[in-house]
Amino acid sequence: MRELIESLSLGTGALLIAIASSGIVWLLCFVCPVALRKLWVVVVPLVVAYCLYWSPVWLGADPSEYSAWAFAFIVPWFLAGAVPSAGIVWIVQKRRPK
Repeated sequence: MRELIESLSLGTGALLIAIASSGIVWLLCFVCPVALRKLWVVVVPLVVAYCLYWSPVWLGADPSEYSAWAFAFIVPWFLAGAVPSAGIVWIVQKRRPK
């Protein structure tokens, strides 16, 4: 599992984060109160990107290399997840009956 995660490039990781974050935010839009939707747009992609980036370390990789590159991977992955998640929230709010 660690080798699979370590083999992710910046683009494939961003695609994975975008898909996972969008799905989680979509589910949370129907389960949680309306007031929390905008919060999920920020929190979910950040948590998913953080967990994906640090998971090789949690599985036994050397953390020294990962701490040096954390900002360069987590920020783009977060943005790749936040943009489609914001789109999901916008679509859900537009389709909501008034």
